[in-house]
Amino acid sequence: MAVRAVLFDFGGTLFSYGPLRSHFDQLIAERARERGIDVPAEKLRATWGLAMLHTMAEFTARPFYLHRDLFGEAWVRFLRGLGATPGPDEGERFYRAQNELAPRAVSPRRDAASTLAALRARGVHVGVVSNIDDDQFAMLWERMDFREHVDAVTTSEAARSCKPHEAIYRVALEKAGGVPPGDALFVGDSVAHDVAGANAIGMTSVLLAKAAPAVTGPAAPARVVARLGGVLDLLGG
Repeated sequence: MAVRAVLFDFGGTLFSYGPLRSHFDQLIAERARERGIDVPAEKLRATWGLAMLHTMAEFTARPFYLHRDLFGEAWVRFLRGLGATPGPDEGERFYRAQNELAPRAVSPRRDAASTLAALRARGVHVGVVSNIDDDQFAMLWERMDFREHVDAVTTSEAARSCKPHEAIYRVALEKAGGVPPGDALFVGDSVAHDVAGANAIGMTSVLLAKAAPAVTGPAAPARVVARLGGVLDLLGG
């Protein structure tokens, strides 16, 4: 296969969410205290996890949704789970606070910029495809050092489509000059969002993971790399 385009997921792939977790826990605790909620951190994490689980199950079944609505709804469910009555703008205020936090807490993976640059040096179209709202993406993008190494960016808000649904991949491939799916790689860290969607339209899926997942069928990745630089090895040469 002659690879003409390599498309990358953004969050969790070009940067790790790991450093954000402790900051996010702190944000949840602070916002809860503002509402007079004083419970152990373990209960806050468990309640938030359950709220996100139910909200994600509802939203990801939709072909398109805004993440401000997803996180806003999760926050409302979180408050209700702790016995609080949400105000009319609770979700929006939480989304804004989250957006302010994230750029300060994350940084690019060590080999991200060098991998993107090496792909472009080989004449390969490099794209970023992310389930994210435009305002959140803009703040995070400024934190990264990728601009000169990326040919095109496709957000779910701009595409009006969220992975794993087909349209967002199609939009990104059109930005690559109409590259056929069979001539493109899609690199991501999520089996459900990145791999399954890429497989469904005929792209070669590449999972960023320390080990191959125990997944078979339509969501099984075609390739697995432990680091972003491993994508270069897949191209050979």
